[in-house]
Amino acid sequence: MPHDRRADFMSDQNEKPAAASGIQAGLESPAPGQKIYDEAIFVSGWLHAADRDPTVCHVRAYLDGVFFAETRLLSDRDDGPAGFKMLGKIVSASTEPRDALLRITVSWDDANEVDLAQQSIRLVPALLRERPYGEVLFPENETLLHRENIYGSGPPIEEPGVEVMNLLRQYLPAKSSIVDVGCGAGAYGPGLMAEGHAWLGLESNAYCCDILDRRQLPFRRVDPPTRDLPCADFEWDNAICIEVLEHVQDPDVFLREIARMIRTRALFSVPNLEALPYFHGWRVVPWHLLEGDHKNFFTRASLRALLSRFFRRVEIFSYGEHPLRTREDVAVHLHLFAVADK
Repeated sequence: MPHDRRADFMSDQNEKPAAASGIQAGLESPAPGQKIYDEAIFVSGWLHAADRDPTVCHVRAYLDGVFFAETRLLSDRDDGPAGFKMLGKIVSASTEPRDALLRITVSWDDANEVDLAQQSIRLVPALLRERPYGEVLFPENETLLHRENIYGSGPPIEEPGVEVMNLLRQYLPAKSSIVDVGCGAGAYGPGLMAEGHAWLGLESNAYCCDILDRRQLPFRRVDPPTRDLPCADFEWDNAICIEVLEHVQDPDVFLREIARMIRTRALFSVPNLEALPYFHGWRVVPWHLLEGDHKNFFTRASLRALLSRFFRRVEIFSYGEHPLRTREDVAVHLHLFAVADK
């Protein structure tokens, strides 16, 4: 007599017989007590119903009695029972996680539903509209999205990054004159001026210039077509250029201009492309590394080679630890910081 693999499978599972005779089923995902987002509820399991037609089977999912997903497809599996998968969502009024009862049913005539399985899960509000990209990446959006919808630049920041601000304090000579090239909304201006530096921003983006006007920060508008920066030769002691060099169309011309108008030191920060291979094990790409407007991508060697054409001494280190560690539990830095002296 041939070995019944289906019987082996059922004996190994947490078998949950349905109310109707001859129906057996099990829930594989989510696990009991598992945290799931209310806008991305994935359900999978198996069922065996002898002498039932799988082509007219309806498997439905309910959360606290509210219907949220259905499938009419049962898949063949090597272990015997038929499999089912569903992806659904519910509208959650709560902003706090809560326990909820997941119930799975089956029917063959759309009238008599039989309970297959039920268990408690932890429902977590996704609050997608409050997350980055939430305005376009939500389950009901039927719009075909294009590259420009996803790869873009974030809004200009008005508050300085703490780690970058500390680096500027450490590597800028005290009470020097500083030109902030590509200053954006002027995040680093107020702090540097409060510490006695003479700060001026250079910016080409009209929206950022409006913010600089509103904040009453000193700045000069840059006219990109001229490729010249509006500063005299050796006008400034130092320059800072924070997360700008990766956006520049012609970095050689840009750096030649920076070197022309300063006397001492330039500080640069760029995304660290060396981080990509370390995160490949998780299939993760930190978003900022591949921002849509990035034209240049740097490793420590390429950044040093580029800056060394315009500065006498260049030293580079990394900063900005990513909260996600590699599969080997090693921290990785997302940015490179360069100190370039004339």
